Amino acid sequence: MYEKIKTRSPNFDLHPVFEIPQTTSYLGYDQIFNIIDSHIQTLKRPCVVVIDSYYEVNHQELKELLIDALHPQLLIDMNNIRYSEEMIQQRLGQFITEDRINGVFITGDIKQYFDLDKVEQAKQDIQVATGLVIVYGVGAGIISRGDLFIYHNVTIQRIKDGYFEDLPNWGAHNEKEDPLTKEKRFNFVEARLLDNHKRHMFSYMDYVIDGDTQGQPVMVTGDDFRRTLTYFASHPFKLEPFFNRGIWGGHWCKDVLNGGLDKENTAWGMTGWMNFQNALAKVGEHEMRIVGRDIIQYQPLSFLGHQNYFWFGYNCPVGCDFLDTWGGGNLSLQVHSDIAYGQEVFNSQFGHYESYYMLDTNENSCVYLGTKEGVKKEEIVEAFKQAQVTGQFDDEKYINCFPMKTHDHIFIPSGTIHASGKDTLVLEINPIGFQTFKLWDWGRIDADGKPRPINIEHGAKVIQEEYQSEFVKKHLISKKNEVARGTGWRKEHSGTMEYELLKVDRYWFNQPIFFETKDHVKLHVLVEGEEAQIISLLQKFEPIIIHYAEAVFIPASVGQYVIKPICQDQEELAVLECYMDMGDAYH
Repeated sequence: MYEKIKTRSPNFDLHPVFEIPQTTSYLGYDQIFNIIDSHIQTLKRPCVVVIDSYYEVNHQELKELLIDALHPQLLIDMNNIRYSEEMIQQRLGQFITEDRINGVFITGDIKQYFDLDKVEQAKQDIQVATGLVIVYGVGAGIISRGDLFIYHNVTIQRIKDGYFEDLPNWGAHNEKEDPLTKEKRFNFVEARLLDNHKRHMFSYMDYVIDGDTQGQPVMVTGDDFRRTLTYFASHPFKLEPFFNRGIWGGHWCKDVLNGGLDKENTAWGMTGWMNFQNALAKVGEHEMRIVGRDIIQYQPLSFLGHQNYFWFGYNCPVGCDFLDTWGGGNLSLQVHSDIAYGQEVFNSQFGHYESYYMLDTNENSCVYLGTKEGVKKEEIVEAFKQAQVTGQFDDEKYINCFPMKTHDHIFIPSGTIHASGKDTLVLEINPIGFQTFKLWDWGRIDADGKPRPINIEHGAKVIQEEYQSEFVKKHLISKKNEVARGTGWRKEHSGTMEYELLKVDRYWFNQPIFFETKDHVKLHVLVEGEEAQIISLLQKFEPIIIHYAEAVFIPASVGQYVIKPICQDQEELAVLECYMDMGDAYH
């Protein structure tokens, strides 16, 4: 394990907060009511207040403690305008699907959930109202932009955590359904429409409420919210990490990072995924969660850069997380979809390829990667199918297993059978992607008493027979080639495959290193040493400290910056630079 574990105190920042200057915030329903009520009093009657929302989280208290207290003459609840659950299933069932974990990415907009005749009737009702009108609920903005527009924001993780309790999908009464199935419906259908809808609302927001925490909402003005999004699109920052248990999970994140102490294990540690995590902002006197997706959607060019936006749209194309099997077990043998299959079957914009960076290893650490020489696709697919019947799979016969050392790096193109072995801390550095097809899970039963989903039918269609032993050794395991050096630093190319777009370089240093975004969003992870500092030579941002294993995003708009040791006499450090390299078209 990490060699300094017995002589150090964990310094991993579990709660990184960034202060937004010259802003104000309001905490709790009493303060929020006073501000909203005072604002309404300045408006002429009739007036329309719209309270749109990302998801139906804490809506009951929102209605009781804010909406009802405002005593509207006319109250329009979007739940009464939305189609019935049966009609939603009839209209959108082809995207929701009957599959436990795989749907089809939906097209279109949020209006598909609503009865358009009722939408028109609501608009007519507003026209004849004489007093205060409040329109509230998910999608309220399709009725009116109102005289006052309030957005009730909810984070992605709060929604997904809710699925393990009694949170239903939007427009469904499926509180007790399998959480994985509810999450599938959110990912493939709801989030696509909700993000699209929110993206067009940013400029209309007069107030924004962080509605995650029951009984403790935080509200800011729309101007301060947009100011906060702009801050994160123009300054280096860390996301708020979180940890989840898994059947194969270990305890490295607990021991080394002090993270996930409330979890049974820390199988997953989310540290650098803009699509799933939040940033934390101190707006005025209070902390507020800022959804990572909102930063991208509001300021795509500043955050992503022109090339990344051109290629990937409203998506951050690179991210990272931990796979913690220290004291746990092997991941499932799995394979990912290529872009052709993803487009054909799931209406996905992307395929899924990834890389494993070995952040910490011991004598047991290994990776399963590709098939043995001469193994035929039909042969191994049949073996996977038989294993579901017999409970036995001869991995030594079919799958390569390579021992791994700290700082080894492997590339996993779509179609490659793979898994991380036990007693390893993998820093997974990936482009954006989605589909994972499990082929063999070592006969395990998950915590819910069910076998984990196996997807041999999908997997059989994407396995690439050519990714066998010699190909893997030659192309998929990094040679750690040195590509540059200077005073007090040297640069190694840590990436592997020739045609990958994902660029990962490792810098060993004990002196400052100069970087430039060159119009690309970049992700840095400190993979050796306790801490370093990221500074702006032009003082465009306050210095930010990066600790061991932390991930820091550098928006494209930052331009030039320096990463330097904090103590000049400390040991050699190592930092990764990760970004998508689409060539020199921009230049």
